[in-house]
Amino acid sequence: MNPQKKFNLRKQELFTQITDLINAEGYENITIRGLCQKLSISTGTFYHYFPQKGDLIYALFADIDDYFLNEVTKNFTEDETSNLVTFCEHYGIYIIRNGVETCRCISVAPLKNDSPNYLDEERGIFQILEQILSRGEDKKQFHLKQCPKQTTRMLMVLLRGYSADWAKRDGNYDLIESLRQFILLFRISLCSEK
Repeated sequence: MNPQKKFNLRKQELFTQITDLINAEGYENITIRGLCQKLSISTGTFYHYFPQKGDLIYALFADIDDYFLNEVTKNFTEDETSNLVTFCEHYGIYIIRNGVETCRCISVAPLKNDSPNYLDEERGIFQILEQILSRGEDKKQFHLKQCPKQTTRMLMVLLRGYSADWAKRDGNYDLIESLRQFILLFRISLCSEK
């Protein structure tokens, strides 16, 4: 196995274990030393894969991009209205799968940083949604009031808002059903004539 692939596999393995600990204990309550003890790794090993604690948050952003690029897009059809629903449902599925504490961790990430973050419009998740809206407009399935990029921004803000609210309420409601109701209304707006 080539060294980069081996590195990536080990990093993903550690990342999965770390997100389990974040959900069990909360991001704020985890120290690098405590994390390393629980994972039976040295601090040097941790820093080899994650140069600083904040890199865990950016790994979460990369993980959701990978999930959408490699898993969600496989479910897309020629019907962009259906793809929009699929996108939103899978956003909820991803949030629930990763848990309340992980969602809180992402929600409180710095809004401005030198590293790419969840507001970066070059990220995979943003690009996928923008492509759905662009294709839908080209196919006359959507009648956008703003350009696809602006509509994507609005939709991402709303999706993040729903997930942050769900986490704030300790996951005590059906996030996916709430997103389905929301996207139904949003879709009606997108499909109505100008």
